[in-house]
Amino acid sequence: MKESEVPLDLNFVLELAQPPSIEEELQMEKEIRSVKSSDDINAIKRYAEDLARQNHQQSIFIAGCMNKIAELQAKLICKENPVKQREPNLLEKLLRL
Repeated sequence: MKESEVPLDLNFVLELAQPPSIEEELQMEKEIRSVKSSDDINAIKRYAEDLARQNHQQSIFIAGCMNKIAELQAKLICKENPVKQREPNLLEKLLRL
C-alpha cells in the first residue's frame, strides 16, 4: 500500500510576493536615475559589484528560508497525519530477542 503524498503548500510565496509600495518604487527610481546620470565608470562598476554580492547573499538567505519553511511544513503535516506503525507479529517478536 502506497502512502498518499501530501503536496507542499507554497501559496504563502504568492502572498509574500506583493508589488512594491509607491514609496519603494520612487526610491528605486531615484537610485536608477542616479546610476544613469553618473559618468564615473569605476563608481558604476563598484555599484554593480555590490549589487551582485547583495543579490547572491539574498538568494542564499531566501533558499535557506524556503528549506526551513518546507521542513516545518513537513513536521506539521506529520503531526497532523500520524502514521500508525503495524504491530510486529509473534514470530517477529521472538526473532528479535
